[in-house]
Amino acid sequence: MTNIFYNSKEIKDALPKGKTFTLVGGSFDLIHVGHLFLLEYASLLEDILVIALLSDSYIKKYKNQTRPIINERQRAKMVASIKFVDFVYITDISPSSIETLEILKPDSVVFGQDFENKKKIDIRLKNIKISSSRTEVHFLPRFTKEEISTSLIIKKIKSDVIF
Repeated sequence: MTNIFYNSKEIKDALPKGKTFTLVGGSFDLIHVGHLFLLEYASLLEDILVIALLSDSYIKKYKNQTRPIINERQRAKMVASIKFVDFVYITDISPSSIETLEILKPDSVVFGQDFENKKKIDIRLKNIKISSSRTEVHFLPRFTKEEISTSLIIKKIKSDVIF
């Protein structure tokens, strides 16, 4: 199983020298096909794929108190077991924060093409330009026109809708 770490400094120290890496951040609460599409795509960009798994406390701040459904240790183990993933670290800090980017300086980052929050995307791009200017930014196109999300899965379960 892939190694699981607890901060960006531990990951930086563990990365093999001379290898390039892609950084992807997220909750990965209920793994679905959209997550797998993202991880497969990101794994093809560089030698190594590093996942910044958002901690339980971080998710509660930006989603709500009922999330995540699965705790961070279990989510980290699930994501680490996916064949495309090389390293996972649990973080209380945004993976696109200046602090994280200055430590890691990833060769690539991948964001989903979710332009609902342009302000958030602009902040991420600005942070990358300031902290890690050689990092390539990739926007992943949607896997399908079908809506796929953890929130939608939760709604379906709560409403007893059959998949």
